[in-house]
Amino acid sequence: MEKTTRRDLTIILGAILLALLSLTLLGNLTIDSSTDAFMPTSSPVIAVNREIERQFGSMDALVLGVSVPDGSILNTNSLELIDLLTQRIALLDSIDTVTSITNTDHMQAGTHGFEAVPLFAGTSPLQLDELTSRLAEWPEIYDGNLVSADRSMAAIIIQTTTGTGQDELGSLLDQLGELVDTVGHDQESFSIIGLPVVKQQINRSLMSDMSILVPIVGLLIILVLFFSFRRVAGIFLPLVGLVLSAATTIGIMAVLDITFTMATMLVPVLLLIVGSAYAIHVMSHFYEEVALLNRNLGPSETRIIIGEVLHRNRLPIIMAGATTAAGFIAQFTSPLAPFRTFGLLSAIGVVLSQLSSLYLLPAMLRITYRKGIDPIKLHTQREMEREFKGHSILGLLERIATKGGIPLTVISLVLVGATIVSIPTIKTGTNMLDFFQPKSAVVRDTKKFNETMGGSGILTVMVDGKKASSILDPSFLRTLDIFANTMEATDGVGKVQTITPYIKRMNLLMNQDSIPYALPLQEQTDFDFFSGTFGVTGDAKPELLPDTADVAAAWDAGTYDEIPTEPAKYGLETTSDLQNLISQYLLLYSGNLGSFINDTLEPNATLVTIQLQKSDTTTLREVHSAVTAFWDANVPEGWDYALGGGEAISLALTDLITRSQIYSLAGALLIVWLLVSIIFRSPLAGLIALIPVAFALMGIFIFMALLGINLDVITSLLAALAIGIGVDYAIHFLSACRRLSCSTGPNKGLGVVMRTTGRAIVINAASVTIGFSGLLFSRFIPIQQMGILFCVSMVFAGLSSLTVLPMVLNRWQPKFLLERSAPALQVEPDDLPERRISP
Repeated sequence: MEKTTRRDLTIILGAILLALLSLTLLGNLTIDSSTDAFMPTSSPVIAVNREIERQFGSMDALVLGVSVPDGSILNTNSLELIDLLTQRIALLDSIDTVTSITNTDHMQAGTHGFEAVPLFAGTSPLQLDELTSRLAEWPEIYDGNLVSADRSMAAIIIQTTTGTGQDELGSLLDQLGELVDTVGHDQESFSIIGLPVVKQQINRSLMSDMSILVPIVGLLIILVLFFSFRRVAGIFLPLVGLVLSAATTIGIMAVLDITFTMATMLVPVLLLIVGSAYAIHVMSHFYEEVALLNRNLGPSETRIIIGEVLHRNRLPIIMAGATTAAGFIAQFTSPLAPFRTFGLLSAIGVVLSQLSSLYLLPAMLRITYRKGIDPIKLHTQREMEREFKGHSILGLLERIATKGGIPLTVISLVLVGATIVSIPTIKTGTNMLDFFQPKSAVVRDTKKFNETMGGSGILTVMVDGKKASSILDPSFLRTLDIFANTMEATDGVGKVQTITPYIKRMNLLMNQDSIPYALPLQEQTDFDFFSGTFGVTGDAKPELLPDTADVAAAWDAGTYDEIPTEPAKYGLETTSDLQNLISQYLLLYSGNLGSFINDTLEPNATLVTIQLQKSDTTTLREVHSAVTAFWDANVPEGWDYALGGGEAISLALTDLITRSQIYSLAGALLIVWLLVSIIFRSPLAGLIALIPVAFALMGIFIFMALLGINLDVITSLLAALAIGIGVDYAIHFLSACRRLSCSTGPNKGLGVVMRTTGRAIVINAASVTIGFSGLLFSRFIPIQQMGILFCVSMVFAGLSSLTVLPMVLNRWQPKFLLERSAPALQVEPDDLPERRISP
């Protein structure tokens, strides 16, 4: 066995073993599909959410909706079913509290002012009427929270224990699903709502989506290779290198313990698509050489041809790979860690694809054709005939480039104008629910819940008064009540939950027999909340303040359905007395208010939960602005407030994505320009090489605006990626033009470049475009949109590199094409078209 053959076999077997070893590590991958994975741990909203969880409990609430198609949910069968589910759910692991209309307490008048009694007492006709009456008494608490206003749906609110991990949540959701499936029911339907549900659905779809996309993309690339080369070797050899490179990259992810996020999940698919470019250039030039010679080639001649093809394409491939990697490395400027990880892994994958094309692919070519090449068996005559037909298209593009300067300039200017108009209209934001198809169960259930109940989106406001009992200040509680009413009138807000409805109800019940503005008895100075009366003893009659007798005469019991803010109305003297009164109310209440205040007796912080029926970025910004505007104007001096919740993370992520897009786009353009300028030793070359990049970006932004595609955690990766790939076409074209210009004079070799390098660019663009069209089979809408946009960008980049780019070179004839000093572009004197070696 020859030394070269042994070396080739060693390379091939080594690559295969490395890929197989990498695939054995797949089980070590960690998956996190949540948007939390994208947020920097130092982000203020993350710190706020941690503090909220510390003081008020877990924020990963789940809701089990139980609904009936017709009539009321307040029927015997449905209520018994809700009660059964409530009891069984409470027994599951990782459960902190479970609340529904069958186990919550109702506050009503009692012997000592008020008492907490079960809201649901049974299913007899009298008890059902009593339940209906109680729900109507306190709609601020029940409607939109535990039961819908139209009584068609009831909710079982499930609060998990603080610190419950992703695996535990997944197990809990599985148990809930099994419980719902096994419990007996007639007309009731169920829906499980909440951010953990969406996360679990994405997690489970992530790997299955990959298992679908990789074969589909691979099949599409096979079709491109088949129609390009029509040979088994032309299909199999490039594909082997691509698969081995992608597999090795996945192994690197596992070894480095890199989390599999919605960004990094795209890396294997992208490498299959992007990596095909380098293999295609090598294979295209190889078969071009064989077709041009069109005679029997011995083993030594075959190795020489392979060597010359590599010699001619090595540096262009390295340059193209460097610029593609630069586009990925530009993600290092992103404030989002998964984007930086995506950039690193993609850059590593590009390097592996380059190594595969420069070492593994030639080794496989030499092994495959170790006995030489028979032009009849290789169908080189058919190749030449097919190539001749293809030359007509390439000839048309050449004529457009050389004679269509004015139309190309006009079209370019129109596209620039359209881009300028389109960019401001592009929407930003990542709503994980938008990842799913509108007909999916999770979208249908959430939409129904949002329409029927208070809303599934959660935005929280934590107000910190710093001092003990500061939250019980009557003036603040009054402000808090005004805030709740103001927000409930805001578009997109379904319900606002605060402590104030509880205090107002306690106040109403405790004062139902009181007369407003009554003078306190001189002898009675203390409130005995545990006796049967409050404020008076024996047969003494309270006196009215002289100037309030008329007001008291017109009072009704509803006058006390308020936050007490007037001491005189309650027979008290100061605001501090009112604050003590409210504190006594809380002491008497036996229910749990831990989700609203951080201490039962002396709270210094309170939490407001805003339920949103719409979670689009526009609505979030409007609600966020309304919240900040209100508290900026009304927060007491020395107090703090902060916004948290899942929707606060979503909004913060939107701002980070926009910033990341700007940074990565600017960084990629700068790095690519710098690299090309160094390679060709000309800043002008760097600018000219950006022509296909500019057209790719214009295509992306125009179609994002036309199709209404959001800039989100997936599509924001596209621009830097398009820059790195789009510049490849320019580098290959400029390299070929330089070789021929140095040898034959300016522009005389354009036709040859179009027929060889131009053909490789067409095949490459077709491969990448068709490969990315495979993303349309994804279950996730943003990934489908990314596929569409990348197809558009590659069409724009490919066409511009074969029309606008040669037009610019033809018209301005830049000097760098004639300078032989650039090491990456040096050619030997015998590297001429007459020798029938393709550029």
